[in-house]
Amino acid sequence: MLIMDNKESQELDLLDVLKSIGNAIAKGFMFLLKVIGLVFRLIFQYKYVCIACMLLFGILGYYLNKEKIYRAETDLKLNSYSSYFVKDILDPLHLQSISCDSVSLSSALNLPIHDAKTITNIESFYYIDIQNNGTPDYIDYKGDFNANDTTMSVLTWRLRVRVEGKDTSVIHKMANAVSFLLTNNEQVKRENELRTNQLDERIAFVDREINLLDSLRRKEYFKKERDISVSMDKAILLNERDMKLFHSDLLDLNKVKQELEWERNFYSQGFVFENEFNFDPRPINGKIKTLPKYILWGLFFSIILCGGWKFKQRMSDYLNKQV
Repeated sequence: MLIMDNKESQELDLLDVLKSIGNAIAKGFMFLLKVIGLVFRLIFQYKYVCIACMLLFGILGYYLNKEKIYRAETDLKLNSYSSYFVKDILDPLHLQSISCDSVSLSSALNLPIHDAKTITNIESFYYIDIQNNGTPDYIDYKGDFNANDTTMSVLTWRLRVRVEGKDTSVIHKMANAVSFLLTNNEQVKRENELRTNQLDERIAFVDREINLLDSLRRKEYFKKERDISVSMDKAILLNERDMKLFHSDLLDLNKVKQELEWERNFYSQGFVFENEFNFDPRPINGKIKTLPKYILWGLFFSIILCGGWKFKQRMSDYLNKQV
């Protein structure tokens, strides 16, 4: 009997919880309907104010977007540096561009001041690798990558660069401009110089080994020509075997030298643009995209304005009420 009573009590408790949840949802839904109804009443009662606000915001949007803004993007492939390091160098460009600091932007990118004035934004974004398999899966445009998530990581060898400007002609100059910024960074210059010197030393060492081996080969060849103390057939076989060994070693050293020279040329700059900045001929602030947004802002502003005016007395009474 006690077990049956406990089961019935638990079932009753569960039903009460479900009823409470249902009542809360119903009340919330009714409250939402009341708010929507109140908003429509405000719009209807103050329709001329709402229309005026929407028109004003529409005119403001048209004026602010009178100059077309174009966007271009490309990928920066990093040979020697981490994407974290390169992004730290590029990030100040974003602040300079959105704050219209054309003087700093012109100096950093080695661009004429009139070109720098047409740039409205420069940003860089990480490539995110899901499952950590070394392939890019998406670009973190929103900056919401979670560093604590061990199932994904930032690609360290690739970076997306975006440029927005009022003139498409300056976009074609951005690859050289960004290259100028990166190659003239003091830390990049020091690391490039150190890496180049190390590779030059290794190439010089291989050259010395090649020259030494070539000298030994010549010396051994003439020595054996002078000091043949065995039968002619046996001497020829020995000479051929030694010459083949020298030849193989020289080929290996020359291969190492070619690889070092290729590495020196490839990594001398540390990065390369996979292609030129490709811009979309359609402006990002076209009227079809922006005017509806400004008109909605105008409607939202008018609702707040009308609501404040309609309930000003209640708000005043509430604020003046003694605590």
